[in-house]
Amino acid sequence: MQNNSGIGSNTNILELTQTYLDRLFTGEANETRAGKATALDAMVFTQDTATNSSVNSTVQGGGGYFQKTTNDVPTVEQASTYAFNAKVTRIAQFLQNLPISRTFMADQQLNSVGKQVREEGRSWSATRDQNAFNVYANGFSSQTTVDNVALFSNSHINANGDTVDNLETGTLTNDNLNIVVNSLRKQLSQSGVILGYEPDFLLTPVALHQTGMQVAKSVLRAGTGNNDLNYFSELFPGMKVVYSPFLDTTSATAYFVGAKNHGVTRFEREGFSSTLVDWKFQANDMYMYKMRSREEVDSIYYNGLVGSNGTV
Repeated sequence: MQNNSGIGSNTNILELTQTYLDRLFTGEANETRAGKATALDAMVFTQDTATNSSVNSTVQGGGGYFQKTTNDVPTVEQASTYAFNAKVTRIAQFLQNLPISRTFMADQQLNSVGKQVREEGRSWSATRDQNAFNVYANGFSSQTTVDNVALFSNSHINANGDTVDNLETGTLTNDNLNIVVNSLRKQLSQSGVILGYEPDFLLTPVALHQTGMQVAKSVLRAGTGNNDLNYFSELFPGMKVVYSPFLDTTSATAYFVGAKNHGVTRFEREGFSSTLVDWKFQANDMYMYKMRSREEVDSIYYNGLVGSNGTV
């Protein structure tokens, strides 16, 4: 029996079409390339969730190293602690509306719509990544941490009152990368303790990715005529060398080394979602494919990160 109401059939069209469009969108948005970092990289961005429209973050330290004693019943004093004022991270909303002609839908002209949805998928991943990598790109200037100092600075003050330097200036070479890695290894924690951070990733702009791969991943020492083993590839074979094109517009010379669980954090409030709104609710008789997401990336603290602006 023919259904003349159009309700059931239209509902199926909406459901099937959204599933089709979502599959196209997700395939483009989640496409990966070898060596390219994204905002979803759990090493480059510490991943967390947000439960509200803003996140209040602080760090606490103090007490230093454990006391050493030979007493059977030692006198243990309460370790002094200090916490910075909270840093507020406001969660941003990312949105896009894609109108779809009612006649396109009725005539099943989805190939044309699919091309635009694929483009929207790439645009979303680019928007998300641009927003995320701006934290690194601006880390030498406007991007600050809980101590109100630039993310990469010579004058951080930790919760123990120590001055900490996580800013270098050398270009990306074997010797200068060694300086950056050693700075990371010797970096004081918020409690004033050398925790022995180790480099888990080297992040570069596109312009330096090949150099980074040669310096850090060559089997033998890069750029020399001898057969010395490459210190970095031998000692840190798991160190990722990744790039982002969203760093080049700010600096084509800066690069960054980081350990896992560092302070640049991506807070996700609402993962990507989509809704296909029926043309019956639109004055122009258009379906509307609504795409939404809520998240933000912020630098809470500098620990576990060293950046070089690569200027000298």
